[in-house]
Amino acid sequence: MNELLLLNYKLLNLSVFSEILKNDAISALMKLSAYSVKSLSESVLCYANFIKILYNSEYRDDFSKYLNDLIMHNENVFTKNIARNVELNEQILNAAKKELEILSELFLVNTDKIKEILKNRFSDCDEIVNLFGEFKVTEKCINYDELCNYLRQNCYGIFAKYSAFTYKDGKINPVKHPDVITFEDLKDYKTQQATLIQNTRALIEGKGANNILLYGDRGCGKSSSVKATYNEFKNQGLKIVQILKQNLCELSELLEKLAKIPSKFIVFIDDLSFSQEDENLSAIKSALEGAISKRSDNIVIYATTNRRNIVKETFSSREGNEVHLSDTIDENASLSDRFGITLTFLAPNKDKFLEIARKIAQDKKVEIKEDFDLKAERFALLKASRSPRVAQQFVKQYSA
Repeated sequence: MNELLLLNYKLLNLSVFSEILKNDAISALMKLSAYSVKSLSESVLCYANFIKILYNSEYRDDFSKYLNDLIMHNENVFTKNIARNVELNEQILNAAKKELEILSELFLVNTDKIKEILKNRFSDCDEIVNLFGEFKVTEKCINYDELCNYLRQNCYGIFAKYSAFTYKDGKINPVKHPDVITFEDLKDYKTQQATLIQNTRALIEGKGANNILLYGDRGCGKSSSVKATYNEFKNQGLKIVQILKQNLCELSELLEKLAKIPSKFIVFIDDLSFSQEDENLSAIKSALEGAISKRSDNIVIYATTNRRNIVKETFSSREGNEVHLSDTIDENASLSDRFGITLTFLAPNKDKFLEIARKIAQDKKVEIKEDFDLKAERFALLKASRSPRVAQQFVKQYSA
């Protein structure tokens, strides 16, 4: 029995880290060594599939980095409980240690070893096997203590690898390239940003934090301020999950999932507004305050809106035939009241708008000529808005 086939049988015994065997690259490698693959052509296809998956990964040709990533971010009973600092019984701990030893043998597999095994297995295959693509092994397998330390510091699974997510159809999906905007990029509203920073720091430190509603004119940096807050604290373990307005009926389910994860989260809802008949309205009211379950202290909700009254009203709704009309009006206003903090972002006046535009131009090293202010004001009048977003758009046009 060749050593690759023996390793194959050992891997089939994995229980704690068994999900790793479902990985496409590992499956292809295991199939390559299995007795079920009887022909050279099947073996070549297995290897080609393995190398294609590896080359297309973020680690390119480094199999050891690919493997360590799989191990470190595998979600199982061991990794979840170590990340939560929950005690595990000795059987699971010993199984995890033994399985890491088995997985470490995968780090000994290289292209030459695979070629040698296939040459011994199939006659007259040297010319074909020598065409195989090469891969590197530059790292050792992460050891038990290193893995435990990593999990305690970074969480487990996708929550250890990524820090920004979206939520849809019951699934939390990672955002691999989130917006990198910082507070230095935002030229005004420093008081509002200071409140966001202070509240988020309280969340990180476990001191109790409020949900925040960011209200104001369009283009004034409400969403950007939330993203900048995430970027300010992401290196301290803060994570952000955006849920779209049309998925708010799933908000309670999302909060329940995040409550079980040993990390701090901003749940971000952008452009919040509802009609009176919107079924999502009751969902977010319940999530903010009113649900029977206790609010988790590892989550805050930051929402933005262009409307002071988030629930859209019509004159006919105020003139309806309901006996206790004031109760309906109070109910519609109660959503914004359920946020502990409301931050207001109003469009700047002319002088402040020009100041913001100049700061953006200086950051981008754009030469400011005598006609800068005149053209900026003309641009704002055409846009019918003096907002930081319009200032940003103007500077792009001016620099071009």
